[in-house]
Amino acid sequence: MENSMNNGFQNDIAPLPEKPQFLKVICITSFVACGLMLLIYGLGSFCLVIGEDTITNVWDKIIAQQPQLEEMDPIVFFNEIGKLCLYNFFANIFSLVGVIMMWRLNKIGFFIYVAAELVTNFLGLDLGVSADGGKSYGSLIFSILIDSIFIIMYAINLKHMKGSQNSIS
Repeated sequence: MENSMNNGFQNDIAPLPEKPQFLKVICITSFVACGLMLLIYGLGSFCLVIGEDTITNVWDKIIAQQPQLEEMDPIVFFNEIGKLCLYNFFANIFSLVGVIMMWRLNKIGFFIYVAAELVTNFLGLDLGVSADGGKSYGSLIFSILIDSIFIIMYAINLKHMKGSQNSIS
């Protein structure tokens, strides 16, 4: 009798939808990438709180390695890097939220992820100084290429996602 009661309760619970293996792989890869980016941008945000004495000491070492930066104001330079890292930190939080939602098979997560990745790439447009003092867009192009590949891979998996879902798998 006890066995029949247990079977009755088990049938009342709807099984969670199975995630495709491909979606699992790209979500886990995105979790790792977002975690690393959050760590990097979190540390980079500390440029906003560095004191002027420390900046001056570090700046002398930077100029020894990159003489084309000699004309720049070190306070402004560190402030700009700190702001860029802070903005990218928050954009990566939204990207992570989108990946978590896609992991839970929620289709809205895809759109949050795409928006966050686009914002991150637009923030990178004013980044990078090459050896001759001009702009270097190689890393930005690489970033856009990788983001595009991931967006396409997630788009392929949209058919497995639902409009809104509250599963906690």
